Amino acid sequence: MNQLNTLVILAAGNGSRFGGAKQFACFGKKQLTLMEYNIHHAMDAGFNHVIFITQASQKAQLKQEVIARLPKSLNVEIVIQSFDILPKNCHVPSTRTKPLGTAHALWCAKDSISEDFVVINADDYYGQQAFSMLKQQQTSRPTSDVAHYTMVAYLMQNTLSEHGSVNRGLCEYNSKMQLQKITEIENIQQSIVAGNAIIAGEISTTKQTISIADNALVSMNFWAFNSKIFSAIEQKLSNTFTVSADKKTECYLPDIVMYQLEKKQVKVDVLKSEDNWFGVTYAADSLSVGRQIDRIFSPSKQFKSADI
Repeated sequence: MNQLNTLVILAAGNGSRFGGAKQFACFGKKQLTLMEYNIHHAMDAGFNHVIFITQASQKAQLKQEVIARLPKSLNVEIVIQSFDILPKNCHVPSTRTKPLGTAHALWCAKDSISEDFVVINADDYYGQQAFSMLKQQQTSRPTSDVAHYTMVAYLMQNTLSEHGSVNRGLCEYNSKMQLQKITEIENIQQSIVAGNAIIAGEISTTKQTISIADNALVSMNFWAFNSKIFSAIEQKLSNTFTVSADKKTECYLPDIVMYQLEKKQVKVDVLKSEDNWFGVTYAADSLSVGRQIDRIFSPSKQFKSADI
């Protein structure tokens, strides 16, 4: 990593299952969004530049309800995810309203990014450790080592929901903690069998039921990239959004990374965070998220860099 100071936040979601744009929901005694809690962790680790990627219809709300509360010392940009920003030869039906996916969202921000950067989801909480680990890794990696990405992974047991099953990307990695594969696992739940807590789910492609270790590492879409990602995104978007593409087709960042891994174009380091990850998928998640935020945050410590 070289000059890892930029945090990109994917904030263009509609939150259909939540019942609204969940990235603007506030939690905890401080009544801040999960975006803001992550930003304050990032600033404490040394990040000073945040790029929000959002919909045009949500820009005003983002400014009023989030950006207005951020420290004035933070460099903030807003990028609009738009069908007008696509590589040449891409085709999107004029009737389509559904976003094109996280890879397209990041593509829309390419002109605002000039250095290595981190990408996270707006409606997930990633904890303090992830940001500090990436900064520590930056100091130990040669600046010429540009063919590397990094993924922060979480223990399966720290990502489960109290309110139903979840889907997770199960990570396979080698002895050097370099990513080999991500397998999408669906309908993951914890149950009690003969007095023991068992985590199980279904492999997305085969529907085979598997048991999953508590400490298995899963991807929660916390990535650190360099500029090599953009040429790969361009190629994937051009190959995906053709005249014959289904109108619901989307293109996701993990697909880009897996393609580059298969072609041996990059290596992806895996960092293990032992923090709790949590997000808001359902409205019922709100209460537990608020409780967890209040347990984790100490105003005198975590908010030391905030102007609030």
